Amino acid sequence: MRRITKWFCNRVLGNPSKGCQLCSLGSKLVLFITGECDSNCFYCPLSKEKRKDLIFANEQQITSIQDAIHEAKMISALGVGITGGEPTTSISRVLSYISELKNEFGNNFHCHLYTSYAISIENLNRLHNAGLDEIRFHPPRLNLTEDIKISIKNAKKLKWDVGIEIPVIPNEEQKIINIIDYSIENNLDFINLNELEVTEANFSILEKRGYIVKDSVSAAVIGSEILAYNLLKKYKKSKITIHYCSSRFKDKIQLRNRYIRRAKNYAKPYDEITGDGLIVRARIFVSDNNQLDNIQRTLIAKYNVKEEHTEINKKNNLLLLHWRTAQKYGKDLSNQFQDTIKSIQIIHQYPYPNGNITYLEPIIEKDKF
Repeated sequence: MRRITKWFCNRVLGNPSKGCQLCSLGSKLVLFITGECDSNCFYCPLSKEKRKDLIFANEQQITSIQDAIHEAKMISALGVGITGGEPTTSISRVLSYISELKNEFGNNFHCHLYTSYAISIENLNRLHNAGLDEIRFHPPRLNLTEDIKISIKNAKKLKWDVGIEIPVIPNEEQKIINIIDYSIENNLDFINLNELEVTEANFSILEKRGYIVKDSVSAAVIGSEILAYNLLKKYKKSKITIHYCSSRFKDKIQLRNRYIRRAKNYAKPYDEITGDGLIVRARIFVSDNNQLDNIQRTLIAKYNVKEEHTEINKKNNLLLLHWRTAQKYGKDLSNQFQDTIKSIQIIHQYPYPNGNITYLEPIIEKDKF
């Protein structure tokens, strides 16, 4: 009998798939290839704004393969997870992106794909030949139809990892058991059980069905994790890998690690990186951007600040610098340029251009911006 292993915030029987292992490092580019899908799963977390033919790479909307490659480089990606919507509604796009990513980063760049469709033999072969390493079937609404079973059977004939990934829906235990039993009987490589989460998109329908969140700070549904733990115990004698992925893992581990990886490539010499992958920096707002050069020269000449530890942004009337420099010399600078400097702030920001600011500490605040 196998032991249930604690893996970060998760639980697992066996070893998580290669795709999951890389996700835990934050090293997978999350490629949202299209928002189109007609599976109509009642628990779908996707917002209405994304249920269109749009492409995103790590939450950033993109328009080309080169954009995806750039984002992959920004997180020093070791692979890509292709999701949607239903990715195979744009099968040609999926094939192009896999091929180009493999060409750019090499055959060891791990690619996995989520699908809720019964994919034809022809398209399974095309995906395999393009370089897809791992395919995860998601039976819509936990209904494992005969056409999906045929697709899974055909996928198993190819040399890649084949598994099933489903949400753990309370009150649907028997459907989940049927899927796990099928996975064992057909020698699939893994089954992933995801904690059911409430989003703005699915809140109303989940509420009508009696599902509620754990607490005010969690998106997870009460009963989902308990059911997952019970299922892991039930199948301790099985040989298949069963991986339970918690809501906390996605937020606290996977996403945080991806931010840290991106921050390391995004950070400027004047930035610091927090343990959550946020950028800490200071900014000086001015009323006259012609004075930014004088402020920068003063920092360099009077306070021995290295030039690369400052950056002028005339478009937005500001100068960026290290937060300690601003904290140490901000008041003195403000006195010297009292008619120009309007605000000096320390901020914590997501590591993206115009990333959301999660913390702002004013050092000097003459005017409200």
